[in-house]
Amino acid sequence: MGEKHGSARPSGSLLRRTAATAATAALAVVVSLTAVPAASAADHDAVRRVSGEADGTQLTTASRGASLSADGRYAAYGVKGPRDGCPLSVSTCLFVKDLRTGRQTQVPGTKRLAGNPVLSADGRLLAFITGDGSSRPYLYDRATGDLTLLWPGPPPSASDFAYDGEVKAISADGRQVLYTVTYRPPGQPTQTRLLERDLATGTDTVVVPVGTADFFSGAGLSADGRYVAYGQYKESSGYQGLFVKDLRTGAVRRVDTARDGTPGDADSGLVRLSDDGRRVVFNSRSSNLTPESPTGYQWHPYARDLRTGRIEAFGSAGRTASAADGSARHVVLQEPGALVLRDLRTGRQRTIAPETAEATLGAVARHGREVVFASSAPDLVPDDTNGVSDVFLVHT
Repeated sequence: MGEKHGSARPSGSLLRRTAATAATAALAVVVSLTAVPAASAADHDAVRRVSGEADGTQLTTASRGASLSADGRYAAYGVKGPRDGCPLSVSTCLFVKDLRTGRQTQVPGTKRLAGNPVLSADGRLLAFITGDGSSRPYLYDRATGDLTLLWPGPPPSASDFAYDGEVKAISADGRQVLYTVTYRPPGQPTQTRLLERDLATGTDTVVVPVGTADFFSGAGLSADGRYVAYGQYKESSGYQGLFVKDLRTGAVRRVDTARDGTPGDADSGLVRLSDDGRRVVFNSRSSNLTPESPTGYQWHPYARDLRTGRIEAFGSAGRTASAADGSARHVVLQEPGALVLRDLRTGRQRTIAPETAEATLGAVARHGREVVFASSAPDLVPDDTNGVSDVFLVHT
């Protein structure tokens, strides 16, 4: 295993294999929303604990921040220190577990702080952030052992805390990675860029240039990397909008608008751009997107079809969507009393975890068949006595 700067180049066979996966995942599913039937109770026999020691014993420190590969075979998650590789109580180690064989491996190169694990569709690539004071975005190839810092040009020194970066997404075909780089010079405006790295060529495409946004409320990629979704803010003027950009044509379209094109009157955050680039799931505090939009600056989840222009609210006012699969059809919601998985086409939903459970953006496998989440509830699996948050998987 070696650390490199600049390009990360998966083999041609990898690109062909992941492209086939992406073609399957990108089949269009027209989203339509219906009334919500009552949520069914989760089947505890379908829940399993994912995080643990290599010998199968339970952890003594908290684990959380889990994501799944699209096929549901691999899970990545963080474990709090102290332990080998992250000796401080404030440190986090990252692990990838093969849910078919039970084998788990620790991700190399993590420093005092680490998190935001993002897996490629086939589980081979893992993007994450780590650092000792400010974060840096990295890409780890589990097949070759290569660890690559994602940075446009020569990277800053590790002690230069004016710089940081964040990983946002990996395209389903495994060729592109979306990431941000931020520079905060003393006494000067923040300089942030959103970039797409082509892993085959090692080149970066600037999606949002310096001066346009200071930070982003989520960002995502279509399966082929052509479409990029992102919400942007400026420190001087606040929230600016949730957008989808076509990197082939340069066209930019605002997503958080009413059907007549009126912009939302409050901020929004991206949950998922579908693999085909057609649908967007997001949360918004706007009061004017649909007739069901709540007033009082409350969050509410929405689904937008960019082809038809249709926008619909779903779920409960004051609650949010946490994650969705690649079709943007199967969505995890924080609802009163439970964490639920909802099918936006049929309107059916089922309870998958307690209300206090946490699901992150990459938590749903293809077709919603598996979901990972973190919870400190002691009754999800037998003999859970560690008293800390664990990562669980539920088969739906």
